[in-house]
Amino acid sequence: MDQAWWSPGLTHPDGRSAFCLWFTGGIFVNQDGIRFVNESQAYDRLGREVVAALADGSVTLPYWMIYDDTEGVLPPVKATNVSMVEPEKYIDAGLWLSADTLEELAAKLGIPPQNLVDTVARFNDFAERGVDEDFGRGDEAYDRAFSGGVPPLYAIDKAPFHAAAFGISDLGTKGGLRTDARARVLRPDGTVIPGLYAAGNASAAVMGHSYAGAGSTIGPAMTFGYIAALDLAAT
Repeated sequence: MDQAWWSPGLTHPDGRSAFCLWFTGGIFVNQDGIRFVNESQAYDRLGREVVAALADGSVTLPYWMIYDDTEGVLPPVKATNVSMVEPEKYIDAGLWLSADTLEELAAKLGIPPQNLVDTVARFNDFAERGVDEDFGRGDEAYDRAFSGGVPPLYAIDKAPFHAAAFGISDLGTKGGLRTDARARVLRPDGTVIPGLYAAGNASAAVMGHSYAGAGSTIGPAMTFGYIAALDLAAT
């Protein structure tokens, strides 16, 4: 029951950190101004890495997306399940900050300026060479789903520089009753509980900790719901 479909969450003025994906720029840094994750990996894997980092203390909330002025003050996030409101509301809430230099931005965030400068410089070098040596951003096909098939490495070099607060979010639970191939619920010892079936997010995810892609909840729910119905009809 400790599992969920985790995701990074853009923090909104009402306090919600809500699911988002499809980043066309930016990097995530922790409270020390250090990048800590592949920002373009599948959101469930990314979210689980954030949860693990929060648990071991290497990341605290909020963590920050650092980006440049290529697309203006708006974070380079193209899909959010909670629509963004007026930028002024984020700015007034201290959720979006801007500065003419990375050093000034770091000071506003309360993180070591040189760390942020070095982190961005290192990432910009990766962007120029097209290879992320730290976290492999762009190495997998999913990473490149929103970047036209090329590594999603975008230099952060156009002032002013911006930061947006992020938290952790989820799309729903991913843990639950363990089932067999016929959607029958199992006891802890692996034996079947007669007459009890489960499918979808009421059951443990059939793909375990992995993220198979879009439809990872709907597809198994439909499939194992159908299998359960067939099994019930046969009894």
